Amino acid sequence: MVVLVDAHCHLSDMKDYSPSKNVIPVASGYSHKSNLKTAEIAKRLGVPFSLGIAPQSVIGNADLDGLDSWLDFIKKGGPNAIGEIGLDYHWAKNDEDVKREELVFGKMLDLAGEMNLPVVIHGRKATPDIIDTFRMRKFSQPIMMHFFAGSVSEAKWVVEQGGFISTPPLHAKERRNAIHEVPLENLLVETDAPYVVRTPEQVRDAVSYIAEIKSLDFDAVAEQTAKNAHRFFNF
Repeated sequence: MVVLVDAHCHLSDMKDYSPSKNVIPVASGYSHKSNLKTAEIAKRLGVPFSLGIAPQSVIGNADLDGLDSWLDFIKKGGPNAIGEIGLDYHWAKNDEDVKREELVFGKMLDLAGEMNLPVVIHGRKATPDIIDTFRMRKFSQPIMMHFFAGSVSEAKWVVEQGGFISTPPLHAKERRNAIHEVPLENLLVETDAPYVVRTPEQVRDAVSYIAEIKSLDFDAVAEQTAKNAHRFFNF
């Protein structure tokens, strides 16, 4: 049986999780507190992981005084990728929130370049500005668009950069259209557990979703998305 790879889940927020033999979870941090737990859990379980400061964790009254030390922890933590990071215009309520998100996103991209690591992008209602940021910076590290909900043209731009579109087990018209147009070699599957579905094992549903849209065999999709994850996260 093909071993599936859940390209994005939050083991730091799951109690007493133990991986099954059939699924490799990629643990993702999103704040300094979750990064501390994510690194510890991932190293104990022997699974790949990403560390980053997500946009939704730096808005409002969030204290950024420790940002330099947070970056230092990520630098020393040995992650497979920097993430999740990005911009989020759903939770940002004003210009100050957006400025804080942009500041942290920029520092995260600098760190990814310094560490020569790929990036896992959170882009809720902000994908066009994220793409503009990549273009402006001439950013060259590999890109994974986590929980992709953008347009076909945005998905194609990511693919043209050699990046990956990551699909959760949630059906949506724009997501279906993007999956239809994106080559299987540029697709990943994820659960965003425990926030979308409960466990990484439910990544099977994301594989089935792609298989149905592309009229492909489940095992073919499972095998290729696993290969894609191995290549992106280098494990």
